[in-house]
Amino acid sequence: MQPHRVAIADLEDRPECVHAAYLDPAEEWNGWACPYFERAEVERMAAWLPEFDDSLVYDEESDAFSTTYDPDLTETFPGTDIDGRHLYPIGAGSWTWVIVDESGEETTADASADAVTKADEHALA
Repeated sequence: MQPHRVAIADLEDRPECVHAAYLDPAEEWNGWACPYFERAEVERMAAWLPEFDDSLVYDEESDAFSTTYDPDLTETFPGTDIDGRHLYPIGAGSWTWVIVDESGEETTADASADAVTKADEHALA
């Protein structure tokens, strides 16, 4: 797992929406990053999610965060131990996370291929 800064696509210009995360370079979902977060970073994320009619609720018994956006399709993200850290895969495999550098610009290993993939996905949406 490598440390990076990530944001949901189109929110990378908002500092409160850029988060410290850990990524496995071999793991992605439809061209999007699959980040893992420490609990404090998830709690920081939970501060701005209500602006988008969502929230993350922590359940201590199951050690998991759940979304509240759609009560019929709640997403649950259980904590897991990876490389000596206890992390939560918030939105990994379902949210459109991008890697951002310190200036807030999106970065990818192969920007041209990534741009084509994301353009195709947005066209289908």
